[in-house]
Amino acid sequence: MRSLRTLEMTVLGYRIERIEEHDQLGIVDAARFEVMCPWSGAVLRNFARVRQAKRYVLACELAGRHRSPSLRINHAG
Repeated sequence: MRSLRTLEMTVLGYRIERIEEHDQLGIVDAARFEVMCPWSGAVLRNFARVRQAKRYVLACELAGRHRSPSLRINHAG
């Protein structure tokens, strides 16, 4: 089985990549979307649909997760 990785889009710095698994005949056997961290490039989550991946990115940003250390604000008193 062979994998093909393609950049689907970039949302707020997060890369969303489409991963296609091809069988021996070259037919797509499975596809998924990976959300990559904008700072480290690490895979954060996998999703079956691109819409789910985009929602995850928005949820991360609204919650303040996965932000650059220089953008974080320390609210400790």
